[in-house]
Amino acid sequence: MEILNFPFMQHALVAILFAGVAFPIIGVFILYLNLIPLRFAMMHIALLGGAIGLYLKVDPLLLGLLCCLFSSMALGPLSEKMKLGVGILSGYFMTLTLALAFILIYKADIHVLEAFNILWGNILSLTILDLMIIGLISLMVLAMVFLFFKEIQAILYDREIAMAVGLPEKTFYYVTIFMLGLTIAVSMRMIGALLIDAFVLLPAMAATLISKSLKQTFFFSSLFGLLSGLSGLILSFFLDIPTSSMIILVASLIIAGCFVLKRWLFSYEKIR
Repeated sequence: MEILNFPFMQHALVAILFAGVAFPIIGVFILYLNLIPLRFAMMHIALLGGAIGLYLKVDPLLLGLLCCLFSSMALGPLSEKMKLGVGILSGYFMTLTLALAFILIYKADIHVLEAFNILWGNILSLTILDLMIIGLISLMVLAMVFLFFKEIQAILYDREIAMAVGLPEKTFYYVTIFMLGLTIAVSMRMIGALLIDAFVLLPAMAATLISKSLKQTFFFSSLFGLLSGLSGLILSFFLDIPTSSMIILVASLIIAGCFVLKRWLFSYEKIR
């Protein structure tokens, strides 16, 4: 318990309590709506924003948020206007923004440690402002699920049926892209642009293996996100391993455990 006396550890725990519960819910949306290509694009857009921040001597999180904010509002409508799928546009923006980010890092002669922090993050260096942003976005995600669960359930089941019965599926789709952009931008500061899946996708993947309903998927994804975040943070402190990497390892072990459990339950039901 002595580690809780350190302010950086207190900040990290608060961030994990919020992000670990809320961010995996966005991962559920990614899986159900097949937004994995868009997730890659947002990761690289957040990376470009962080590089611009370092180039301009501005907070990389703030620039990453702004880049993801504007791109998330533009990608959905732009794909429909150009008659292209979001996946095609995502591939274009992913490669373009990655090239621009490395050009900025090279031309500005940014120190390797600063660039390394963008790629790998540092949950132990979060400020009070970072915590406020993480908490606000997390509460937005949770409020959306609690207030519009029935509509979300229908839209995730089948977008065309939801549209046929009068649900605003297109608005929900755009809001999901918007929330995805914000979540990835904040996760970049916590665990880095290359390890964002630790809080967003891996817990959701584990939850889909053992869940039998959307409500269970949301619950287990939040539970696994919280468990992997807290366990990874504590283990990294005692084992002297980078926190981001440890969180990824724990989340991966949870997925493996869920897969084994699913196979065991399937074999048990087959025997019965």
